[in-house]
Amino acid sequence: MGSDSFGMMMCTFVGCLATVSAGNFNEEFDTTWGDGRGKIFNNGQLLTLNLDRYSGSGFQSKKQYLFGKIDMQLKLVPRNSAGTVTAYYLRSQGPT
Repeated sequence: MGSDSFGMMMCTFVGCLATVSAGNFNEEFDTTWGDGRGKIFNNGQLLTLNLDRYSGSGFQSKKQYLFGKIDMQLKLVPRNSAGTVTAYYLRSQGPT
């Protein structure tokens, strides 16, 4: 399997899970992009963000926060998942 094929498989199988410790994703966050790749489950307690060969997904809070905690669980491809890189991209709206 070539590196391009492996990269595509990697993008197809990698997913991200986030949980809300106090609050509700349905009430406090919006899925901002991903064409259905970001979904909310368990009565708003679980958010899944999926990445495939076409696109990823994203979300944003409806409120501003001074600090927070991020936790991720990944489903890796079977057998050869060496070199998997995880990243969070955060952005600020700037001064308000």
